[in-house]
Amino acid sequence: MDAGLKPEKLNLEARTPEAKEIFKYWLRCFEAYLDSSEIPILGPRKQRLLHAQVSHRISTTLEKAATYEEAVELLRKRFVKPINEVHARYLLSTCRQRSGESLDEFVEKLTTLARDCDHQDVTG
Repeated sequence: MDAGLKPEKLNLEARTPEAKEIFKYWLRCFEAYLDSSEIPILGPRKQRLLHAQVSHRISTTLEKAATYEEAVELLRKRFVKPINEVHARYLLSTCRQRSGESLDEFVEKLTTLARDCDHQDVTG
């Protein structure tokens, strides 16, 4: 395995606003790390490597899983919550540019908020 691809330990609170994005990024990095091995990594070893790359608080969640796939699904349930579109639209509509915030930063914040709104194309 390529040590340069080894991700940091996942030490994340599910309640943080960016937990979903951080978890998805971490999982992509972890799977790239597993794929960098010259020999295939099978189920039980994958699961042990996953346990080694999460914090002690998160590892208690993974103890219920019998396979690697179940462990990843438990992590997804913990960190990837369904989006409340009504709340997302409220956050977008009430977002204001703060003093000292550049226009680029504000547009980036609006773009991030708009992703969760599920806007559809208007058809006539």
